[in-house]
Amino acid sequence: MRKILLLVVALSLVAFLSAGSSESSSADYKQAVFSNGMFRITSAGKYVLSGKQEGQVFIQAGKNDVVELVLDNLTLHNPNGPAIYAPRAKRVELILLDRTVNTISDGKHANDNSNDNSAVIFVQNDLVISSNGTGNGTLNITGNFQHGIRAQDNLTIKSGVYNIKTAGDALRGRDSVIVEAGTFSLTAGGDGIQSNNDVNAERGYVTINGGTFTINAGDDGIQAETTLTINGGSLTMTVKDDGITTKGSVLITGGTIRITECYEGIEGLNVTIKGGDIDIFSRDDGINAREYVETTTNVRGRFTMGHRPINENIYVRITGGNIHVYALTDGIDSNNNVFLEGGTLRISGPSMGMEGAIDFDGTMLISGGTLVTAGSVTSVSAQSKQPAVIVGYNQPQSSGALIEIRDSSGKTILDYTAKTSFYMSAFSSPDLVIGKTYSLYVNRQKVQDITLSSLVTTVGDSRFNRGGFGGGPGGASRGRW
Repeated sequence: MRKILLLVVALSLVAFLSAGSSESSSADYKQAVFSNGMFRITSAGKYVLSGKQEGQVFIQAGKNDVVELVLDNLTLHNPNGPAIYAPRAKRVELILLDRTVNTISDGKHANDNSNDNSAVIFVQNDLVISSNGTGNGTLNITGNFQHGIRAQDNLTIKSGVYNIKTAGDALRGRDSVIVEAGTFSLTAGGDGIQSNNDVNAERGYVTINGGTFTINAGDDGIQAETTLTINGGSLTMTVKDDGITTKGSVLITGGTIRITECYEGIEGLNVTIKGGDIDIFSRDDGINAREYVETTTNVRGRFTMGHRPINENIYVRITGGNIHVYALTDGIDSNNNVFLEGGTLRISGPSMGMEGAIDFDGTMLISGGTLVTAGSVTSVSAQSKQPAVIVGYNQPQSSGALIEIRDSSGKTILDYTAKTSFYMSAFSSPDLVIGKTYSLYVNRQKVQDITLSSLVTTVGDSRFNRGGFGGGPGGASRGRW
């Protein structure tokens, strides 16, 4: 069928409205009118936007309408509010034409603090963004007032290239943010990605299935109200607060995550890591399982110590992946249990009880996986199924030291180059066998032989071996969001 296109031209903004087939009557055509700095869309349909314009695309379509905007080298700036604003439409779909560059921005319209004016692109309901063809359509966003892209329901991004710089959050979907693919450079004064619905337990989630992300955020890298799932992709973050954070569950099944600077790296009620390649440097805890409690003070993320019932939903569980944590406080901090069931875990952290490589209030159970620490581990449960060794050195070891466990033939079973000075270490591996003798080396110099006498073997100078006393409450969440 032959397409019929209605051309609307106004002040260098060019819009095409696809209005059906050659069999359609003129009554089926929909009219869009641009005047006085406003391009109004009053009904469902497909609109192709290109050219350069100052003003607003105002989607006044009804609550059951779906509006598709195809961006074809569009430059749009609105100094007085959102550049694209859809207060009622059921769903807005943005298509970035392949190999086009589209630039959208707003101004510092601080005289209007209403919610509806808080983003360069603001959609009251669902927003879906993708790029056709090879997925190389580009969208540049500058949010001078607050946020970049905001959907009050679900924000879904399927492909495209995104360069977003905002005073507030870069990507925000109140009910959810779902990313399937794309390339993202997010520079945000607030969060890189946020979903913040706190009234429905089935909403307020973030899911990353793919994509390449570079996030520089003045607050959190990715924040979700309920759950946060990463199944793939490549994420590099430099943030002032937390890298990946939620009040609920964190699940990581794959992908590459590099959190190069943060306050806390990954935190949630519970954190489960099943796969992926993860590297964290944190000023506080690297991985933190805690219960979110509202606070009434401005003290940063700390609660007074006291007796409170243990929440069995609080835990860190590692079943796979390659994880490296360098933390100035705790590498892993759980306000209940820690489960190591698989994967490879290497940690550099302090060598004190309440601040160490691994600190917890409940129990640490090891049933698989590989563990090497430069720093203390509170204790390991005798109910574990895989042998563990806790070592106290007779003098502090320096940052950069190479730690090794070798078997009787001289083969290296475990090794790790410490990122901090330390006077305790912990080791566990499926290759360790009770009754056999292994050798501990530091910087290729033999320190001592260790015979595994039980599931948990403790050796070294008692002045430095401080395992066995309980940890503190750890890094609880701050009363914000």
